[in-house]
Amino acid sequence: MVGSPRKDGNVDRLVQVVLDGAEEAGYEIEKYRLNEMNYSGCQGCNYCKSADNCKIDDDLSGLLEAIREADAVVFGSPIYFYLFSGQFKLMQDRMYSFIDSEFRSRLAPGKKAVIVTSQGHPDISAFEKAADEFAGIMKILGFEVAEIIRMGGGGAPDAVLERKDLLDKAKATGKAL
Repeated sequence: MVGSPRKDGNVDRLVQVVLDGAEEAGYEIEKYRLNEMNYSGCQGCNYCKSADNCKIDDDLSGLLEAIREADAVVFGSPIYFYLFSGQFKLMQDRMYSFIDSEFRSRLAPGKKAVIVTSQGHPDISAFEKAADEFAGIMKILGFEVAEIIRMGGGGAPDAVLERKDLLDKAKATGKAL
C-alpha cells in the first residue's frame, strides 16, 4: 500500500519494485494507493473491541480485509515533518481494529511486513524513528518485519531512479518474501 500522494513518486516506485519481486516469486499481489481512496480516520467508538472489524464502511474496509488475508504486506509512506503522511496515519489508526479488547492481535501470526520510506533529507538517521515506531506496531500485530527500505534525498519525485542500490534491494526483498 502506498501512503504517498505522488503517483509514480519514490515511495510508489519502490513499493512497486517490491511487489514486482514478490510476483516473480509467485505471490499474488494487489496495490492500494491511499490518496485515491475515500476513507475516514478512526472515530474512537471502540466498536471493534466487541466486533471483529471496524464499524466504518468505506474504501479502507477492503484494504483492512486484504491485510487480514495477506501473507505479506508492503507499507510505504514518505516522511513529512518526522512522521508518515496524513493519508498513511489515517489508515494506520484504523488498523487499531486488529486489536481485541485485551490488546491482543486478531491477525494470524506469521505475516511479513516490508516498510518503505522516502524523505527529502539526505541523512537517513534524521527521521528513522518514524519507520522504527511503525515497525513496533507491526510487531504488536504479529508481523515479522522482513525489511525496512529507507531512502534519503528523495525530494524529487523520480530521485529513486538514480538509486540502483535501493531498487535492487526492493526487488530482492520482494523475491525473498
